[in-house]
Amino acid sequence: MNEKKNESFTPEEISYFFQIDFLKALMIFLVIFDHTISWTIKDVMGVQLWERISIPVFLIIVGFNFGNSNKSKGVDEFNKNYLARKFIRFIIPFLIIYVLSTSVGIFFYGFDFQAMFSNQNSPYGLEHLFLGIFPFWGPGSWFFPLLFGSIFLLPIIYKGFSKSTLIAFLSFIICFVFDIGMHFIFYSQFKVKFFVEGTIDLNSYISYAYTFLSIVLPYISALGLGMWISRDPNLFSWRNIIIWLLFIPSLIYLIAYQFFDFRILDSNGVSFLTGDYHFLAFPYSAFLVLVAIKILPKQNTGKVKKFISIIGKSTYHILLTQTFYFAILIAIYGSYECTSLFGATPENLVCFISLCINWAICIPIGIMWWVLENSVRRLIKHKKGF
Repeated sequence: MNEKKNESFTPEEISYFFQIDFLKALMIFLVIFDHTISWTIKDVMGVQLWERISIPVFLIIVGFNFGNSNKSKGVDEFNKNYLARKFIRFIIPFLIIYVLSTSVGIFFYGFDFQAMFSNQNSPYGLEHLFLGIFPFWGPGSWFFPLLFGSIFLLPIIYKGFSKSTLIAFLSFIICFVFDIGMHFIFYSQFKVKFFVEGTIDLNSYISYAYTFLSIVLPYISALGLGMWISRDPNLFSWRNIIIWLLFIPSLIYLIAYQFFDFRILDSNGVSFLTGDYHFLAFPYSAFLVLVAIKILPKQNTGKVKKFISIIGKSTYHILLTQTFYFAILIAIYGSYECTSLFGATPENLVCFISLCINWAICIPIGIMWWVLENSVRRLIKHKKGF
């Protein structure tokens, strides 16, 4: 009966999850929240449990979408022109903003590239430009090198997740072991040498740290979680017992990290983990993704749901837009926290007003850009059809 019902749907419609678009839309609001609201305000708001989940959820969705698309279309069909499609989808919009933002930035700083790079409050060095960090830096810039790296890594990871449940589970475990290994390598080869032995200088350590945080390798467990969920996105499936089991220690860790300043330290007080996006935090977000898939409708019927879907599909363009937008705020006001086009203020109420302004600017522009790009793409396809 179900097979006959599905015959009237395209593979894209069968594999479509409104829940994913909803999550992406919600997460992009949280990203702009994260970049607008200062830590002095949000640190007492328990953000690790609801706001800092935005990037982990995005990464899990990246893995989920790849696995889900392969499952519905078949590996051979999905792999046709894979890199070309990813280039059009991700690299071209990135290059547009890269050129535009760099041109605007140079103009702001009197056509002095070094002054632009030095005065943008960027935590990155010139060497990070080769990773894809914007010279006219804005928050969120670090995510793009990570995303581009995932384009090449996802097909490799999926080879294990596309096999039997046992092999997929082993692949799942390997993803976590790999992440733990990455953190151990950075801890032993860089943190210990800087904090304990003093054989690495401060500038070099900072450069290594931001390189580590901007590449995809320490985030493989998040991609693996997404691929595992894509095999059976049912919260109560026996296959997802592992997600339940990992969720509990992940939740405990995040509560301890947020409210009790818990850190995994060695005898010298050096933290084993780098950043707050890692294998201990990802299972919590993966569980929330499963909950959303369970409780939200699968189809986007109705005007409100369709509008949410548009926001969800536009998140990449919104992320690019907000990175450029906040870079302009830095150039004008010297900061992006508690700042909008109308000024900067540390006051709590005005800071949240700035947040609403930033939402109202970045999200519509990103949507309009995505709609325009889609229209151009359809027009090109239509002309090719003739």
